[in-house]
Amino acid sequence: MRKIILSLVVAFMAVSFMACNNSKTEKKNNFTINFDIVDANGDLTVVMQHRRAGNWVKDDSVVLKNGKGSLSGNIESPELYYFVLKEKQGYMPIWVDKGTINVKTDLMHMRNPQVTGSKSQDLYMAYQDSVSKFSQMENAMGQDYSVARKNGDTKKMDEIEEAYNKLQDEKNNYMIGYAMRHNKDVVSAFIIMNNSYSLNVNQLDSVVSAFDSSINNSYYVKHLQDRVKTLKRVAVGQHFVDFTLNDPDGNPVSLSSVVEKNKYTLVDFWASWCMPCRGENPNVVTAYKNYHDKGFTVFGVSLDKDHDKWVEAIKKDGLTWTHVSDLKYWSSEAAKLYGVQSIPHNVLINSKGIIVDKNLRGQKLQDKLAELLK
Repeated sequence: MRKIILSLVVAFMAVSFMACNNSKTEKKNNFTINFDIVDANGDLTVVMQHRRAGNWVKDDSVVLKNGKGSLSGNIESPELYYFVLKEKQGYMPIWVDKGTINVKTDLMHMRNPQVTGSKSQDLYMAYQDSVSKFSQMENAMGQDYSVARKNGDTKKMDEIEEAYNKLQDEKNNYMIGYAMRHNKDVVSAFIIMNNSYSLNVNQLDSVVSAFDSSINNSYYVKHLQDRVKTLKRVAVGQHFVDFTLNDPDGNPVSLSSVVEKNKYTLVDFWASWCMPCRGENPNVVTAYKNYHDKGFTVFGVSLDKDHDKWVEAIKKDGLTWTHVSDLKYWSSEAAKLYGVQSIPHNVLINSKGIIVDKNLRGQKLQDKLAELLK
């Protein structure tokens, strides 16, 4: 009797083990990508990568034989991956869904591969087609602006800037409407995440709140939810978030130590490598010279990674106020605290520590200071 029972236990364990292994195999292979690079000869290594916080993360790789090969794996939700051909220094952007995906391309057109079997790829390409009209109008405006600037036609330049801003509003409204209509598609969250720098906190909150709970496990949705929390924390009317970074000499300086000594402090996020920042610096210098004696100062926060270039830019541009940086580029801790995704970016704080305005550039900065420091 014992032998029979023991045999049954062993058999049950074997079946359980096989079922477990089969389950694992199933889980590991919920997608397969078949590659066909028609003009490739010999061996080519394709590396599967994705982006996280501005960094490349390697997931897997496969060696293609004369341009053909397959790669299988597991994903929790659809995501955009970049398949890099090491020997050719090119890449294929592909939305990976569960199931079988076929990719066909040639070495000259890797960034625009023919992809079948990926619903998310189809959705993304359809969206890109639908917004191409905006890109065409932006390019035309850019060309007209260059001509106007070359001719010194400031009136025309102002007209183009006004038209461009209206176009951006129209583009953002279209994007938000699209995401809300397709609130169950991860692609919508990706589109919003990639363009979140152009949306205010209310716009972002409305569209993120509208996403269906079925896509809450997506990295893109989680990232957007965190971004909304950050932007609400540093919105106009909120108390500033303090931080401490080193100045060019390596001395730690806190934002609070500057805010408490001045009526108004402009926290200016910039970098030596950022041409729009360098172009805005003369305006900030003018504001500093005109209003420093009345209680205004600037607290420069650099997203540089090269100390010497940072210091050189400070001297060259005549930025005579306090400067700090952790030299972490886009991984700057201060930039993360304030939800900075593009620079130049600034925040105006009063002596009580309340954020009173944001992103004051050009004449807007001068007008705001004139209003506050009469």
